[in-house]
Amino acid sequence: MQFNFPLRPAKIAAMLLCGALVFAASLGAGAQPVRVGGTGSALGAMRLMADAFAKTGSSQGHVAMVPNLGSSGALRALQAGAIDAALISRPLKAEETAAGLVGIEYARSPFVFVTSKSGLNNITSATVAEVLSGRTTSWPDGQPVRFVMRPQRDGDNVLLASFSPDIATALKIAHQRPGMVMGVNDQEAAEEAERLPGSLAVNTLGLVLSERRKLNVLAFDGTAPSLRALADGSYPYFKRLVIVTRGAPSGSMQQFIEFVRSPKGRAILEANGHLVAY
Repeated sequence: MQFNFPLRPAKIAAMLLCGALVFAASLGAGAQPVRVGGTGSALGAMRLMADAFAKTGSSQGHVAMVPNLGSSGALRALQAGAIDAALISRPLKAEETAAGLVGIEYARSPFVFVTSKSGLNNITSATVAEVLSGRTTSWPDGQPVRFVMRPQRDGDNVLLASFSPDIATALKIAHQRPGMVMGVNDQEAAEEAERLPGSLAVNTLGLVLSERRKLNVLAFDGTAPSLRALADGSYPYFKRLVIVTRGAPSGSMQQFIEFVRSPKGRAILEANGHLVAY
């Protein structure tokens, strides 16, 4: 007989941190790569960045990407020495800066609604609120709407609530509704949205483009979430992406950050749904 118990966020973070430590140990002392991990929103573009960095011919050009740790898990892994840089989707807190962590915001990516449904290009705030609250359960053609939720304490809920007061209220209702689909992290949320016919979910434009996800990115209340719209403020919803090190970066870590901030790095980011922050 098998029992499945839900894991608490702290337990999940501990498991991820343990995995990062095992991953780092498995690389061997001789490899000495730059070990980078963190929020799922950043991983796709950073993998592309790591591949391009390796082709520069630098003797220190190897970057090892650690599987999804989330922002909090990555900071714990960084402080434990399991990784050399954490990718997070928020600014550092005052106490984290006081502890010697240094954060560099390198990009912002539009926070968007996505769907597996073809022929849909716009979603309204009213429709999102109705879907979340359960007042609307199907698309106009009769296909069921399956909203992919995120864990209640996940930062994506704060961003989603910021779209409108009605969405914020409906989101609280959605977390109490039975049978809702849950994506624990950014990649799992994208996978569920791809898998479910008629899905509706949130994610970043950067993840969708860099991971070549089979999802349609929707305009919100008539405004498409382009980099130009993000830059001019007409689309104000985004995730802030920050690379964090213990103290000022040096050696191969500094080389990699310089590459991220180089014209070639900028081109990779912009081609994959990131508004460069410098």
